[in-house]
Amino acid sequence: MATLKRKFVICWLVAIYALTGASPARPAEQAATTGLAPPDAATPLRPYDARYAIYRNGKLTGKVEVTLLQQGERWVIRSAGSGTHGLARILAASDNEEVHGRLQEGHFRPIRYLRHTRVAGIDDRWNVDFDWDTRKVSIVHDRDEPLVLDMVGDSLDPLSLKLEMRRRLPRAEAPLHFQMVEEDEIDEQNFRLLPHEWMETSLGCLLTAPVEKVRHNSKRYTRAWHAPALDHIEVRVQHGKTGGTDLELRITELTLDGVDVTPRPGCAALQALHDNGSSLPGKPND
Repeated sequence: MATLKRKFVICWLVAIYALTGASPARPAEQAATTGLAPPDAATPLRPYDARYAIYRNGKLTGKVEVTLLQQGERWVIRSAGSGTHGLARILAASDNEEVHGRLQEGHFRPIRYLRHTRVAGIDDRWNVDFDWDTRKVSIVHDRDEPLVLDMVGDSLDPLSLKLEMRRRLPRAEAPLHFQMVEEDEIDEQNFRLLPHEWMETSLGCLLTAPVEKVRHNSKRYTRAWHAPALDHIEVRVQHGKTGGTDLELRITELTLDGVDVTPRPGCAALQALHDNGSSLPGKPND
């Protein structure tokens, strides 16, 4: 059962990590490519609710909903995943995360992070408290005694890392190094930006900024595609092992700042408009 649990939890990790990759165009170039104005570094966060389907080797296995909302001076990020098909459904698998934090000079600083995973009636819980005054991180797993660690840089939990990755993308900051708090350590996470790529999604044809996690001497891969036109929210995430299991997260619906995002035309339709000489901001070009 423990082995099944570990395999299933990987599905939800895909939804948690805010992965990004190689060099998107600089803001001015991006505006020319997408027809959008360059992102303003001072632009405040916008609440959103993104829903995703999870696929394992091409077969639907579950769903994830990621929410960013404001409560007074605090911001809350939530991720709720559940198994809907196959083994994930049989095991009644679920994975829920939540982090509360504040903005300071444009950066999100987590205060408290909680995670609860449940598979076949077996619970696994852990939480993290961030003390930015003393620069200490307190980690509690299930009913174990707290593990207190010294912060390394601006230490982040998995959901805060997701938000910080999005914040950096419009300015094409590099290198993308982060310190992420795990269950018993603070581990450095490194990413690289990849060239822009047009992608067919449930929200239509979108220009994306792909990001890839840097791994050395490993067959594992983790990539995410962020949409600049949608506040750099990720529209697809892929995690797996060459020659092994492939897990994919695909966006299905998005509500941004209280407004449902209407799907734009597909890539084939945009290409047809382009071939006919029509002008449409953000259309693929030859």
